[in-house]
Amino acid sequence: MVAVILLGALFAPWLFWGAQCLAEQLPVAQPLAAYPFRRVFNRAVMIIALAGLWPLLRGIGFRSWSDLGYVPSRDWWRHVLGGLVLGAGSLTVVIMLTIVWGRHTFHYDKPGRQMAAVALHFLFSGLLIALYEETFFRGALQGAFQRGMNVVVAVILASAIYSSLHFLKPNGVNIPADQVAWDSGFTCLKGIVSQPFRADDVLVASVTLFLAGCVLGLAYVKTGALYLPIGLHAGWVLANESARWLKAGTIIDDMATWPMLLVLLVVIERLCRTTFKPLRKPGPSASGRAAP
Repeated sequence: MVAVILLGALFAPWLFWGAQCLAEQLPVAQPLAAYPFRRVFNRAVMIIALAGLWPLLRGIGFRSWSDLGYVPSRDWWRHVLGGLVLGAGSLTVVIMLTIVWGRHTFHYDKPGRQMAAVALHFLFSGLLIALYEETFFRGALQGAFQRGMNVVVAVILASAIYSSLHFLKPNGVNIPADQVAWDSGFTCLKGIVSQPFRADDVLVASVTLFLAGCVLGLAYVKTGALYLPIGLHAGWVLANESARWLKAGTIIDDMATWPMLLVLLVVIERLCRTTFKPLRKPGPSASGRAAP
């Protein structure tokens, strides 16, 4: 873990500079240029962790991308699209309800064409975030846990780690893009250690992320693949970032999200019996011990 954090701190500036160059060359990648360095630092640590986890996964039986959750199937796009609609729709309902209840406000003063372009950018960003977070937390981490423990415990443990790691963020560190240097990652590490956590925000948001992790973990177990979790995750990012852009606030630290996530647990359980049928049967090479 120490090696992953230190290597991530060294890798973060290069990842940041690479994203800036990519955004200059590809218009569709322009949202990447808007990410502050502190967020790139978090992704760099995760990428290093994923790269270092692969030898460990091979040692416990992972032999292919299929074992990780990328199962060859002609129906993969149905799972991604269905999850995208379900994720974006469920969170949009919660956002609209909080606006009606007066807990959030809504300011729409943007032209329709600009809204469509921004939504496309958020969709692209959401898919990128979902790809590497679901590959790491569900495919690698939860998949590894399922090799040696009950699947319910594996989902809970992976979700708890998923939630806690989201708060190891140097939110108080603001490094301008033109001042990013090779040691900027270590500046972020210093910010993580020295910055106090606000208990009220952490408590609500941590429960929200834990429940979201359980929904994604259940989708992974029931389908035997990562496509439905990726769609759900990308849909949530799309709805949340769109709401933030429209000045409706963020929904992650609002307890109104909890009932929606609990309902989604039941919905996913039912839909995986009919619409999102398993792409791979659970077993030792796929999802470990079968769920009861």
